[in-house]
Amino acid sequence: MDITNTQRHLIRRRLEWTLTAFFLLAALFLIVVYVAAPSIYTSTLLLNSSPADRYPLAATLFMVAILVFITILLIGIQQHWRWLFWLLLIAFGAMILEIPATILQLNGFLPNPYPTWYSLCRMGVSILAILIAVWMFSIYRRYGVWAQGKKNI
Repeated sequence: MDITNTQRHLIRRRLEWTLTAFFLLAALFLIVVYVAAPSIYTSTLLLNSSPADRYPLAATLFMVAILVFITILLIGIQQHWRWLFWLLLIAFGAMILEIPATILQLNGFLPNPYPTWYSLCRMGVSILAILIAVWMFSIYRRYGVWAQGKKNI
């Protein structure tokens, strides 16, 4: 079955919008967690935080670095960087490991340095990322990378 350029363009646009929305929501979540519970960042960075220093410089720089990384990803999504398609597909697919890890943490079999709400949010994001990875893989199988058509070998 031959697919028209209009159909490929529509699929590509849907993928762009889905990934853009995912990363914008991730950035928003990053900021909300930083404002609501900066101790998550300090524990992730293995910092000793004092009550007087609610937002340590290292945690702030870490958050800014992640926001810069997300910005680069958003540019790559808009530019259809081929290598980024594969990186996202692998990274999102690997997030399936987050689900059993979180379940083991919540049941006490593994140490859980994070609040329960944060662990559950991470698991929810992982489920969403896995669904996106499955969709990206099906797009690749039918239409090629970024739905730009398959190359004849």
